[in-house]
Amino acid sequence: MLFSIIVPTYNEEKYIEQCLQSLQHQNVDRAEFEIIVSDGASSDSTHTLAAKLADRIVVNEKRGASVQRNYGAQQARGEIFVFIDADTHLDSNFLAALKEEFADKKVAAVSGIAYPADGKIPQRLVYRATYVLMQVLHTMNLSLFPAMCVAYRRQAFIDAGGFREDFTTLEDLDLSKRVSKSGDTKIATRAHAFSSTRRIHKHLVTTVAYHIFCDIRYLLTGKGPKRYPKVEELQSWRDLWKST
Repeated sequence: MLFSIIVPTYNEEKYIEQCLQSLQHQNVDRAEFEIIVSDGASSDSTHTLAAKLADRIVVNEKRGASVQRNYGAQQARGEIFVFIDADTHLDSNFLAALKEEFADKKVAAVSGIAYPADGKIPQRLVYRATYVLMQVLHTMNLSLFPAMCVAYRRQAFIDAGGFREDFTTLEDLDLSKRVSKSGDTKIATRAHAFSSTRRIHKHLVTTVAYHIFCDIRYLLTGKGPKRYPKVEELQSWRDLWKST
């Protein structure tokens, strides 16, 4: 088993089927990867839909993307952990592109490139800018990889202690930054993913400003927000800022 693909979920019935279907059409031998859905005790039909396409579904009632990713990793058998968000689907060449990068045993982490799957021009520009900035920072030896489509070598992930569960966001950037201290990191520009822009359909300006603030504070102090509500739970733009 080369890859364990871990998809964290909580009430993702709208997106999970497209995500998992894209995993079924990868240009690598199906025996080389397993699909694990790590669910936070969803109350919708996520579990039922995922059961048709995932190899395993594991459930942890404690909510949080970090919690679900770590819990899924604990059950994984692969040498490389691939983390994909439930509202993200992959190009058929994604795993093959990762495989090429991880052929170098010194590589500990690889990020794909996520493109916007929907949204209007402003939302699409924000997502594209995020990955352009990631690539620029990587040339400066600063590895800050979003978890929408990222992979870690098993031992590097374990040695780093996985995702910090006290971080409700930025846990992905934090992990890639820590892993980069013990191994090489790469960006697989041919590993394409497509992610929903739902997080910024509303309150675009304030949400972007919030993330910029959190990112800068993290880089300066190492601190993250205390709480990060799901986009469906936001009643106003103030709800995000309350979590800081």
